[in-house]
Amino acid sequence: MTAELGAGGDDPGALVGAAVRARRTAAGLSVAELARRAGVSGPFVSQLEGGRSSVSIPVLYRLASALGCAANDLLPLTGELRRTTRAGEGPRYRVSEDDDEGRPPQRSRLLTRTGEGVLLEAHHYVIDPGDAEQDWFSQPGEVFVHVLRGHLAVEFADGSSTDLGPGDSLHHEGEVPHRWVLRPGPDGAVEPAEALAVVTAARKP
Repeated sequence: MTAELGAGGDDPGALVGAAVRARRTAAGLSVAELARRAGVSGPFVSQLEGGRSSVSIPVLYRLASALGCAANDLLPLTGELRRTTRAGEGPRYRVSEDDDEGRPPQRSRLLTRTGEGVLLEAHHYVIDPGDAEQDWFSQPGEVFVHVLRGHLAVEFADGSSTDLGPGDSLHHEGEVPHRWVLRPGPDGAVEPAEALAVVTAARKP
């Protein structure tokens, strides 16, 4: 079974919205103030809290930062202490939005358990050349990326970038905004890329 963190049905998006609302209320923040801190609109926050809107990974991280928690703290709790994720299973997330050219959003599949207190996330990405451009990511903690196939560049907001090919890895800090961009292979063709990303949450002492 797969699910995207969005609105409707048995989708966990409603639970994400409820967690956002609970933490916002506990922090004494208005919808407008949370929206300002997270760089989103007030109507979006209201729709998310009401289970009527989906949320992408970059926005989830921004909301978590604005609320002073980890992204995993806003995700539905998976009760098991040991989780086995079979091939093709795991909830799916958007990591970009539809763009003006009508290209579909990039998506990742979450392989690890979620919920408050979970310190590690592992995501499986398959990025196609026809997908919309990835949004910038920024989150406390560390990021490890391992490319399984294809070629991509990890770009950072400070202007630096690292090109990666099959079998290459990169370990970097998560707080510097970053994103992935497909790169041509040795033959000059831009092919789909597949990668594993592991993210650790930074906990305040």
